[in-house]
Amino acid sequence: MSEEESNVAERLMGALISKMENMDSELQILKSENAQFRAAINDPSVMLRKAGFVQARTRRPADVVADPFRGEGDEFILKGFDGEVITAPENNADFHAMDWSDIHQLADQAKSVGAIGNNVGME
Repeated sequence: MSEEESNVAERLMGALISKMENMDSELQILKSENAQFRAAINDPSVMLRKAGFVQARTRRPADVVADPFRGEGDEFILKGFDGEVITAPENNADFHAMDWSDIHQLADQAKSVGAIGNNVGME
């Protein structure tokens, strides 16, 4: 093998090794990001925080009147109310304490009552 051919082979080998090292480091970065995403998906409170929701632990001011459109107080107004009430958490802290099974159960209950979704059957 001539000296020129060995230089080309060495440069090629060096390029392949550096490319493989770069790919390996990118793979390690992807693995760590994947682990972070899995941790976020497994905990609904993390996803709510990332979406911009925060836990509210402050009490309602005494001089604020209850809003019947928000379901506050003894009487409230619901669109298309047919007598069945959905039992939803009352504050942000309760929502943040829910796990995924509770969230899916609440969504199914809301669908069955007709509070959300398309009643025609096209969802």
